[in-house]
Amino acid sequence: MKPLAIFLLAIGLATAGCSRKQTDINRSNSVTHAYIADFDYLNPVLLQEGTSREMCNLIFPRLFEEYFDSARGITGFTPLFAKSFEVSPDHKRVRFLLRDDVKWFDGKPVTAKDWLFTYKLYADTIIASSRQNFVTENFALGENGQVDFEKAVQIPNDYELIVNFEKPLPTEMLLKYVNLGFISREVWKDVEAMSPAEKVAIRKDERNFNPEKIIGAGPYKVGKWIRNQECILVANEQCNLPRPPKIKYLVNRFVPEYTTRLTLLKTGAADIVQNLTPDDAIQLTNDNSSKIQIFERGYITYDYVAWMNIDQNLYNEKKEIKPHPLFGSKKVRQALTMAINRQSIIDGFLKGYGMLAITDYPPICLWAKPDLKPIPYDPEQAKKLLEEEGWKIGKDGIREKNGRKFSFQLTINAGNQRRNYAATIIQQNLKEIGIDCQIEQLESNIVMERTRKRELDAFLFGWIVSPPDIDPSETRMSDLEKTPYNMVAYQNPKVDELIKKGKAEIDLMNAAKYWKEYAAIIYDEQPETILYWMTGLVGVNKRVKNVRISPVGTFENVIDWELALEEK
Repeated sequence: MKPLAIFLLAIGLATAGCSRKQTDINRSNSVTHAYIADFDYLNPVLLQEGTSREMCNLIFPRLFEEYFDSARGITGFTPLFAKSFEVSPDHKRVRFLLRDDVKWFDGKPVTAKDWLFTYKLYADTIIASSRQNFVTENFALGENGQVDFEKAVQIPNDYELIVNFEKPLPTEMLLKYVNLGFISREVWKDVEAMSPAEKVAIRKDERNFNPEKIIGAGPYKVGKWIRNQECILVANEQCNLPRPPKIKYLVNRFVPEYTTRLTLLKTGAADIVQNLTPDDAIQLTNDNSSKIQIFERGYITYDYVAWMNIDQNLYNEKKEIKPHPLFGSKKVRQALTMAINRQSIIDGFLKGYGMLAITDYPPICLWAKPDLKPIPYDPEQAKKLLEEEGWKIGKDGIREKNGRKFSFQLTINAGNQRRNYAATIIQQNLKEIGIDCQIEQLESNIVMERTRKRELDAFLFGWIVSPPDIDPSETRMSDLEKTPYNMVAYQNPKVDELIKKGKAEIDLMNAAKYWKEYAAIIYDEQPETILYWMTGLVGVNKRVKNVRISPVGTFENVIDWELALEEK
């Protein structure tokens, strides 16, 4: 049998086996999502990957549902676990009245105590949540500069929550920072007494992976999870947060090979495939016989080449900060950006679904659009800048300085056609200016873990800036211990100041002047080469109805999806 046929047979057998265990999975009550890689965690505190976050939004409670406000280009909020909220006149305090009728999957009530407990986990620098800075940079601080939870979070009773902030913030930002996914204190309370080493180890805890121990309160439960194969979410029929979903099973299958995912979509073996290539999206759109509809998420995703700004080995070993021997110079990073023909990647791969990047906040935020033009492709100027920095062409054609070759590995995640295409062009472009760039492919979860630990010299990565607002603090603030997702270890006190000023404006639109100045600094210093913004392309079988896909997410309104009756 051919490999694809074997794969399809395996899926059928797996579904049959699952049907016996999960009772009645079939096409009339399930949708299948084929995805590139397994979820990193099903724990909102620990996750890093975007689709993992969307799954957690279906499993764990939040204060609000989020939606995209296209008129303003920002995220809006509607009450979910919070019945109502009240912002103080000074915009430093929010009081929430919470529902008293929501229960965890184990039957215990969801209360304000769970919120306080989980906020503390988000703030813990040892646990190092990707949303750590939401709490540590915004909640009320004590004299030691750390969050003072006695002052920051108050729970007068089980169904009232008060959050105090260090500085005034716009209402939209106040709600964003509190609207995190939450976990059960009863299930995780032993973390409070853990040693630092034990806290580090919770990333391997079975409560993140064992379906029976993943205790949420949302519209879906985890019914089955075989790592790197499939994860099946089952409708929570008792859900009132806000209501049970109409489709009983959401079947996630992990398929690293893009061509296989595409075939599964075309044949109906998968109903949803994210990150379609533009060529395939165009072909499916123009095919009148296709059963696939194409959705665009909007320009909220960008790919970038990360240049480690500091000597990460020295920092990881001794916490000393010195410029990276290759990428520590601003001129070198400017040269690298000028040397890469970014438009050729857009033309060759993204087609009409990409645009050159200027800065790292979404172009759909038109109210803060910077007065800048994209850095041009200019290899001759790139060579000049490298010469000025002392990087001379060696006998073998590779630049060198002080006996060191300008040679490095560019790490990308395996199975991503777009990044593989971009990396090949980058490799050739850099060779033309005397730089040796070797491409290394690793599994997505390995790349994520190594970037989080700042172990790589250079990597091709991407961010989904969703919800689409402007707050780059988690990737830009200079305190590297508090911002583990400042993966290139960029540091600039002026940028820190502008971020704080931008966030402090009570009227969000008045912050535009700060974000434009911020953009100009990032544009000049090029801490990484931001290649392009692109709109995510999602293919969905037409049998799935009421689908709404927006910058907020692919599964934003999945509880309202319905399945049409199919012709026999």
